[in-house]
Amino acid sequence: MYHFVPETDPFLHLPKFNDAPMKHFNPHYKITLAMLFSFLVISCAKEDDLSPTNPDAADINSYIRGLNYDPTALLNVQETGGASSKRTLQDSTNTTNAPVQGSVLKCVNKDYSLANNFDDVAILRPTAGVVYPGSLVFGDQSMLDGAPNPITLPRAPMTLTVDLPGISEQGVFVVEDPKNSTVQIGLDNALEWWNDNAYQDGYVNAANSSYQSATSYSSSQFSLDIGLNAQWATGSVAAQMGYESNSERRVAAIAFKQVFYTVTLDFPTSPADVFRSDVSLAAIEEAFQSDTPPAYINSVSYGRIIMVRMETTNFDYSVDLSAVLNYASGVNSGTGTVNSTYDNVLQNSTLNVVTIGGNAEVAVSAIDAASIEEGPGSLSAILSGENAIYSRDNPGVPIAYTVRYLKDNSLAKMGYTTEYRVEECGNNPFVHEDITVTNDSFHDTRFRFEYKGQDSSTQYFGAYVHLNQDDVVSRRPPNGAHDVTIRFESQIGAGDYDFIDDDDFNYVYSEACYEFYCGSPIPRAA
Repeated sequence: MYHFVPETDPFLHLPKFNDAPMKHFNPHYKITLAMLFSFLVISCAKEDDLSPTNPDAADINSYIRGLNYDPTALLNVQETGGASSKRTLQDSTNTTNAPVQGSVLKCVNKDYSLANNFDDVAILRPTAGVVYPGSLVFGDQSMLDGAPNPITLPRAPMTLTVDLPGISEQGVFVVEDPKNSTVQIGLDNALEWWNDNAYQDGYVNAANSSYQSATSYSSSQFSLDIGLNAQWATGSVAAQMGYESNSERRVAAIAFKQVFYTVTLDFPTSPADVFRSDVSLAAIEEAFQSDTPPAYINSVSYGRIIMVRMETTNFDYSVDLSAVLNYASGVNSGTGTVNSTYDNVLQNSTLNVVTIGGNAEVAVSAIDAASIEEGPGSLSAILSGENAIYSRDNPGVPIAYTVRYLKDNSLAKMGYTTEYRVEECGNNPFVHEDITVTNDSFHDTRFRFEYKGQDSSTQYFGAYVHLNQDDVVSRRPPNGAHDVTIRFESQIGAGDYDFIDDDDFNYVYSEACYEFYCGSPIPRAA
């Protein structure tokens, strides 16, 4: 047993143990030791957690949380019934043009309105260091064009997380002085650790791909349908979205967003937490009003955006161009008959691959017919393989971000609307009306149609139609015939048929009747 001796430790000023046995133990020393060590631990913990506090923090929180604004009105959020988009048919009209060489152009015009809400903004223009993980921006209408305005008040340290597999705690880093340059340094360090360690251990991060496809009827409709809002784009990116379907071509595209990794900011526990401790309430009140509330970039996704654009002269409107692109891109495939139809469309099409970087640079490359003929997955070399895997040599660029309001950490949605017309036209053969011939003469008669074929100047002579006495026969020229003439002949006695008369129609728009009387055809009312 151990006992205390009168000798004291000069540091703790407490009795020390020795090995001499004793039969009694004084509990006073046990209590004193426990209290002393508790005091030391608590004192050290408080010293480690000491950080400057903002005397205006409570007032700053109260002011920002009290800003009175409606995010729905501020960012034009649309009523879509809970879906990301809503398409409404406004009007439908049919038009028929006059026949040309036996062909009639018929069009169905449908007017639509399209409403979309986005909470994931594609980066289609240079952001000039404004958009980076954790940056503060004004949550006002400037966000609608994809170029939010920055908030420049001094910042408190923030914590960011990279979601690469196998990176563990090395993917969580603190940025002491948040700005674009310091965030990039912290991110580079995290990525390099992954490249040197997790990647070497066999972790491979293939892109998380999503895609949207649509036929283009207007640049605004097209961009909203494929999730790359034209209002976010400028220059060459906007130009690539300006291809529209018309009477000479049909245009469709499929857009792939391939996310390599995402960097996310920890939610602030209170609005004041994001500002440096010396930011005053007066500075906050001067910076933010109800029409310019503070927001922050909650996450930024890094990867690449690829758009495959197809232009075709195939006007078979029963074939969905989006489905053709999905087939060509290897997204899905159909039955043998369907695939054959898609291949026929592709053979009359040109395809271009548009690669969009986060710095708004655009690379366009054509796909030749040989690649198209390979069937499903013919674009797989571009859309998959090493190009779709994050690595040091293929790091990706910022391609999308999300925004949350500082007031309550709610997700900011942005609404957009457009109106467009879908015009589906097709050439149909002109359909003639009947010509009825009655033989009231005492002679056998006959008639035939002479005409030119649809979309040609070739002359054709139809078969004769014979009528005995009192016969009534109705016939019409072939569909698509033009420059139509009806020729009448009659047989006098047992001799040959003699030409009697002819009548030029060009097109038989309404029923016509003829009566042979005394050997001659006489037109009469139908």
